[in-house]
This record gives sequence, structure tokens and C-alpha cells, in this order.
Amino acid sequence: MATKKNKTENKEVELTPEQQNMQAHINSLTKKIQAHQFEIDELLPSLRTYTQTLANSLQNTANTNEEENKNDSN
Repeated sequence: MATKKNKTENKEVELTPEQQNMQAHINSLTKKIQAHQFEIDELLPSLRTYTQTLANSLQNTANTNEEENKNDSN
């Protein structure tokens, strides 16, 4: 079975100074987003841990208060 090879031609395009500036901004913003995304990915597990720990603590406090109120009523 014969296969065809697709050849793609790369043409260099001369960018205007304004286009070069926009491309520089795009590159810079892309790098910043990637760096911040990496940091966010690192931070999210810690945030979830603190959030869950606080929720557990609040639940324990509520349960303790509920038990104390029952004991005071008796």
C-alpha cells in the first residue's frame, strides 16, 4: 500500500514592529500564566487541607456545644 507524504511549506513572515510587540506580549503572558498555573496546582492541595481541617474543627465544636447543652438541660 502506497502512502502519500504530505509536505508542508514553512514561509517566514516579516512582522511589523507593532505585530512583533504583540507577539512579545503574547509570549510573556503565556509564560506568566504557565508559571502561575504551576503555583496554583501546588497551592490547591494545601488550600483544600486547611478548608477541610477548619470544617472538621467547626463540626467538632458544634457537636461539643450540642452535647454540653444536652447535659445542662438534664
